[in-house]
Amino acid sequence: MKLVCIPAYNEEKSITDMVRRSLAHADKVIVCDDGSTDGTARAAKEGGAEVISHKKNEGYGASIITLFDRAREENADVMITIDGDGQHDPDQIPLLVSTLQENGVDVVIGSRFLDKSSSTPGYRRQGIKIITSAANFGAGFKVSDAQSGFRAYSKDAIRSIHPTETGMAVSTEILMKISNKGLSLAEVPITISYGGDTSTQNAVPHGVAVLMNTLKFISVKHPIPFYGFPGIALVIIGSIIGYQFLDEYLNKQVIFLGSLMAAIILFLLGAILCVTAIILFSMATLMRERQ
Repeated sequence: MKLVCIPAYNEEKSITDMVRRSLAHADKVIVCDDGSTDGTARAAKEGGAEVISHKKNEGYGASIITLFDRAREENADVMITIDGDGQHDPDQIPLLVSTLQENGVDVVIGSRFLDKSSSTPGYRRQGIKIITSAANFGAGFKVSDAQSGFRAYSKDAIRSIHPTETGMAVSTEILMKISNKGLSLAEVPITISYGGDTSTQNAVPHGVAVLMNTLKFISVKHPIPFYGFPGIALVIIGSIIGYQFLDEYLNKQVIFLGSLMAAIILFLLGAILCVTAIILFSMATLMRERQ
């Protein structure tokens, strides 16, 4: 079964058309209405979709979690996720599916940046580039668009990936899980239209929140470079300052309280980071061995 899954929040104006056009390329379309306050659910049903409704707005990631669960229940062979705001072109679904099947990969991402003529606004492009760089470091991939919601998943990927992040950072969390599970990944160029952008979130705090959550996933997967290396650096700096304090005190009987406090704080902070790195590394190693 080829299943198209659409997360939607207050997309009454565009969802009917998105569902109808998606149905031309799938066996079934499922819309997760994430607590919309307009007629999104009704409009999706009019288009021919099966609708799952959240009682309240829980977030984009919560909708993706619900859709993954339903895809497993449906025993879908292929799941395509596509946004409901009209920015993605459902007629490009076959491009993602054919790439998935013909190349034998587990996940295909539709990237808005592989095509040099992308109309993505400059501020959005730069923000996504920063998030993508962080995600690539964490996952060990070289994708160009870590935040794209237009993706195709194989049956193995559907069974293996269990997202937990309820916000927009779910896109990068899934990349981490793809890496952790050893799944294969490919990208294809897609077109996107920002004419109907209805986002109500401020771009800066929204982007910072996604980046912080991305760094959270990276810190858990790579605790040694994320916590250990800075911790060692702080211990060394604290030790150097401490040595200088002792040298001044023993040779000149001069007490620099500022230097003493700085040495203690830096040394303790570095030690805490090193211990954190060791604990997280041990936990990650145990989890991998159990798997």
